Amino acid sequence: MRYAFRLSQPDGGERIVLATDRRLGDRDGSWAPASGVASDYDFSIIELRLNAKHEGDGKASVTGKVTVDSAANTIALQDYAALPVTLREVKPRSAN
Repeated sequence: MRYAFRLSQPDGGERIVLATDRRLGDRDGSWAPASGVASDYDFSIIELRLNAKHEGDGKASVTGKVTVDSAANTIALQDYAALPVTLREVKPRSAN
């Protein structure tokens, strides 16, 4: 992990942006997109969006483009809403 950014949302949810220094699936090709064209970045951006109950989904730069979100002062996935879901049913691990 090279970068992590967490931003609270007005509705009580959270937006979390993570960056790795390698492309997801770089070692074994396991993160090839089910459909669409794979991006050619040598790194990966993962963006998680959680609601107020801390449940949500995540999307990645596997098929998306990376952009700058100047309003939040961070990197982001361009056209987040149009990208396919990469990580389903994301939620924090309970602290036991």
